[in-house]
Amino acid sequence: MIIAVTSSTNSDNTIKRSTPSIYKKKKIKVRGYVDRISNDIVVVVINSPKEEDAIEEIYIPVSKFPKGAPEEGDYICVVIER
Repeated sequence: MIIAVTSSTNSDNTIKRSTPSIYKKKKIKVRGYVDRISNDIVVVVINSPKEEDAIEEIYIPVSKFPKGAPEEGDYICVVIER
């Protein structure tokens, strides 16, 4: 793994180095559709960002939707962390 290192000079001519955090999760916006709603949980089916031919189910509480629960078959966008 290669980590990009940038350097800059402060006013006292010392070098300050900054590296990106390797623990920071990457946010990905994916499109999926609502498969079913059961017990105030919305099940969204997405194409897996890791594998091409795989699908994943994401479970989202209805309380996360400010405009109310979507209907089955609706297409929605979901931001996931990987």
